[in-house]
Amino acid sequence: MELKNSPISKISRYQRKIDAETQQCLNCERICKIKKDKLGFCRTRKNIDGEIHTIIYGCLPARSCNPIEKKPFYHFHPGTTAFTIGTYGCNFSCFWCQNHHLSHPKEKISELLEGCEFYPPKDFIKDAIKKGCEGISISFNEPTLLFEYSLEAIKIAKKKGLYTTYVSNGYMTELVLKDLIETGLDAINFDIKGDNEMVKKYCGTDIKKVWRNARIVKNHGIHLEITTLLIEDFNTEEKILKEIPQKISTELGENTPFHISRAFPRFKSKEHNFNSPTSVEILKHAYELAKDQGLNFVYLGNLYDKEYLNTICPNCGSTLIYRFPLGYIRNQLDKKGRCSKCGYPICII
Repeated sequence: MELKNSPISKISRYQRKIDAETQQCLNCERICKIKKDKLGFCRTRKNIDGEIHTIIYGCLPARSCNPIEKKPFYHFHPGTTAFTIGTYGCNFSCFWCQNHHLSHPKEKISELLEGCEFYPPKDFIKDAIKKGCEGISISFNEPTLLFEYSLEAIKIAKKKGLYTTYVSNGYMTELVLKDLIETGLDAINFDIKGDNEMVKKYCGTDIKKVWRNARIVKNHGIHLEITTLLIEDFNTEEKILKEIPQKISTELGENTPFHISRAFPRFKSKEHNFNSPTSVEILKHAYELAKDQGLNFVYLGNLYDKEYLNTICPNCGSTLIYRFPLGYIRNQLDKKGRCSKCGYPICII
């Protein structure tokens, strides 16, 4: 496929020249040095004639209208739906990836691109409105790979009155994150996969950069929720189960929603002897530890136990939002977003 003149190929917004043969990608913190005609780690950035291009601009094999709770966002426009898109590739190497058919497809990216039909940002937003969605989300695989596309989509979405969200591993550079914020990103869910040692070993990345970005998001007033997918025996040590919620509480605030999700064996899990879903007992133990670290809003995902899906007032214990799995039932908040029983502010947009 001739990429240079294809609509799915766009010059990367952030890069710098290393030498005559090499450009450095500044899209994520891997900051890959990419030689001419070669791909970066994510397989979606290519050096074409001395400039890095994204080669998946508008290549969106995954599109669906989902409840916002599925992202997951529990404190952001509950009960609404977001038209969600995703593409191929990833800048992480997680063996447990739950969406590996997109993030780490068996086929070469070049083969997959042959079947990609260009989907312009304006059509994305038009379809979101046509489907009756209140917002958009870029998810399924790492949305940072769609950074340039995201900027255009966010601009159009804001003009049309739609909210905009990202579900991300949080490894974008500060340049990229600040552009997203300034363009109008409304909410983001960051995946904190473990502690420094675990993330470096299994993802090949530096979790400190993700925490840095989470603080930037919080400081800019963008709605933030955190998710940790628990992979039994890999990030379920007591130390990790305490450290993550403790950092959320102290660095991001006690009212930051924290989603603890159950992992199922996927992708290369068997190669690492992760052969069964993470036990329910471990999830419930992690929930109690997170509450012990001072977090007011902790939820369990992929468990389908309504006791851990509902939003509870931390002041009086009243159930304020009732949820079915991946859906929304009833909102007991008053018009100012406070507990209807005691008036406690619940921090829900």
